[in-house]
Amino acid sequence: MPKYQELEPIESQERTLDRLHLENDLIVHFIDMSSPPVAGRCKVRLVIRVPVEPVEDHFSSYPNPSGALQQFISLAGPGPAEFRTIKKRSFIALEEVEKTLVVMKDDFIRTGLEYLNKPGFAANFITRKYEELLVGAAVGKAREEALRGMEGDRS
Repeated sequence: MPKYQELEPIESQERTLDRLHLENDLIVHFIDMSSPPVAGRCKVRLVIRVPVEPVEDHFSSYPNPSGALQQFISLAGPGPAEFRTIKKRSFIALEEVEKTLVVMKDDFIRTGLEYLNKPGFAANFITRKYEELLVGAAVGKAREEALRGMEGDRS
């Protein structure tokens, strides 16, 4: 029977390509997380990150903005929430990776930057994230209650 050799995992390296400062005081980070070549081809990944620090003003539509901010922090953890999107291209020749990254970044700047640069983007993003966290917490709580109920039925 032939022996199979365990291959070492191939990991992506994270490399900051650029940062853009927007008029609404947010910073867009362009990160290269492309995979090393396999058979001469790469999977090119451009990660676009925008850290958004939650502040009480983001929760002005809630009856208790301060309480909503505190609940957001308790659910999401301290520090900024992160808007993140990933652009991918597969089977790119190693010598074309840099050019592909530039094209992907330029495409995002042309098509997506206007959305991120809107004055209300940060507040809209944080309130959407807050609502997602509230739903997740409610589902988790309902699941726990259901599991406890099932355990009670077994007794």
